[in-house]
Amino acid sequence: MLKAVRQKAIIALVQGGGAVEVNVLAEKFQTSPITIRRDLIELQERGLLERTRGGAVSGEVLAEGWARYESVSYAERERENCREKRAIAELAAQLVSDGDCILLNGGTTSRHLAEALRGHHNLHVVTNGLTVAMELAQSRNASVYLLSGCVDFKKMTSVSRPAPGAFDDITVRAAFLGVHGISPSGGIAMLSPEEAAMNRAFIEAAQVVNVMVDSSKFRSQAIFRIAHLDKVTRVITDDGVDKSIRQEVEKLGIEVLVASPEDGA
Repeated sequence: MLKAVRQKAIIALVQGGGAVEVNVLAEKFQTSPITIRRDLIELQERGLLERTRGGAVSGEVLAEGWARYESVSYAERERENCREKRAIAELAAQLVSDGDCILLNGGTTSRHLAEALRGHHNLHVVTNGLTVAMELAQSRNASVYLLSGCVDFKKMTSVSRPAPGAFDDITVRAAFLGVHGISPSGGIAMLSPEEAAMNRAFIEAAQVVNVMVDSSKFRSQAIFRIAHLDKVTRVITDDGVDKSIRQEVEKLGIEVLVASPEDGA
């Protein structure tokens, strides 16, 4: 295929779907990832798209993501995909045993998990989530360690960029992380570098890493990568996840657990 034809097709895909991935494009156009990256560099220089880690998006997508994040309150975000998040949380709670030491980051799905853990006993939970801590406060069966940082009222979390060695004294059996975006090639990501750095430290502190994402997060763009999926043990999502994406994730050796929203009703 001629380069001009291929690049025209890439632009159409970006404008139609909002995001593309290098590996997917390479397979689609039967060429190498290096060739696709060169295409994306040229198209970005022409102002036709914005490159991201592992792919590209429409120039408007990242700006829209930030604008939406700034305009939507925590309460509104709590109501989005509520049944899916609750089902994911209920499924994730089954992976936690009495007496466990876990790390749970902030966010709406994480708050649902904190609620689902009320019946567990003698838990030790490290978190940067304010609503997570408040939810667990309603249970006398958990010891909660709230991490310090600057409060992000949009997510009701405390956020900081950890200094080297700041988490050396924290070790947990499992981390449960909600993230802003996820893709097989790009990994897991957040909207700010501070959030990405903090969650990266969470991963290093855990023996097992569980990522909790409703299926919309596979279509969501976040520019600051936390980690590639080789750092993830398990992805817990809902049955709206695209079958081909699920297969791509599983090919990486990652377990995918799928919750039905009916389970969280």
